Amino acid sequence: MAYFEQSMGKDANSPLAYDGLADCWISLGWYGYLSPKGTYPQVKAAAMKALELDATLGEAHTSLAMASMNYDWDWSAAEREFQKAIELNPNYANAHHWYADYLSAAGRHEQAVAESKRALELDPVSPIINAWLGWRYFFARQYDVAIEQYLKTLEMDPTFVPAHHFLGQAYELKKAVSLLEGARYT
Repeated sequence: MAYFEQSMGKDANSPLAYDGLADCWISLGWYGYLSPKGTYPQVKAAAMKALELDATLGEAHTSLAMASMNYDWDWSAAEREFQKAIELNPNYANAHHWYADYLSAAGRHEQAVAESKRALELDPVSPIINAWLGWRYFFARQYDVAIEQYLKTLEMDPTFVPAHHFLGQAYELKKAVSLLEGARYT
């Protein structure tokens, strides 16, 4: 965050610096380092400032979409912002990655998988994007495919903790579904 703030100190008209700060606030709230109640107003303020400086910055529309989805609970605004972000910058991996979060939560699993795959095409070495593709398969109840994706992620980075966590969940749920199906027919 300090580097983005330093950048803003040198150039107060840098929309990317404001958006970078917004993304830092997103991460702090999303991953539980700070309360979303404290971080998302900061996300919105930084994203709005970035858009004030450059309304065509897809990255800032993505940040605003995250605030709309996770803080305002305005899902139609979130989807509009995600779509606008992708229209403005179709090669911004995080727009596809975070839009997939939205689609998964909305139960639109096929679209979520497609957006995650697009994010992965754009940033194939990101452990986050790799693992979260598995997460999309997990929510689509494609547990074997999810497990395969988590294992691919761990081949890339054996120390990436979320992939271990997600892999364990997928194995446990696959086992639970198998036990349930077995119990139905006894």
